[in-house]
Amino acid sequence: MVFAYSRRIYLADTDAAGVVYFASLMSICHQAYEESLAMGGISLQDFLADSSVAIPIVHSEMSFFRPIFCGDKITINLTAKQLNKPEFAIAYQIVASEKKLAQGSTRHVCINPKTRIKIPLPENIIQWLKLVAEEDSRGKDNPKIKS
Repeated sequence: MVFAYSRRIYLADTDAAGVVYFASLMSICHQAYEESLAMGGISLQDFLADSSVAIPIVHSEMSFFRPIFCGDKITINLTAKQLNKPEFAIAYQIVASEKKLAQGSTRHVCINPKTRIKIPLPENIIQWLKLVAEEDSRGKDNPKIKS
């Protein structure tokens, strides 16, 4: 299922020319990620209080196809997939008025924050991944979720 997050672009998100700054768009995508976690029943406060698990971003990228301006209303369509036991990736499609403005991705790795060694993803993250999974190889949405 695609998780959709809508938001207006504010002046603080833009550079001196009034166009979204790339780091700001990545921050907005992270807001979509946080909202999708909340939709999946994951409390960030509880998650951050667990000192045995950390899930840092180890890679990110962003591509722009059109400028995004102050005042624009955008939607971020988020999907994710588990790559292996400790890793997952998130894809972000940024659209407005049915036009693709940008796309980005992040890759996350689950570690023990004390040892910095990779560990398997917690069960609540695995369940969240199932909610926001990319379409399967047959091109059909996850049948467990109604879009």
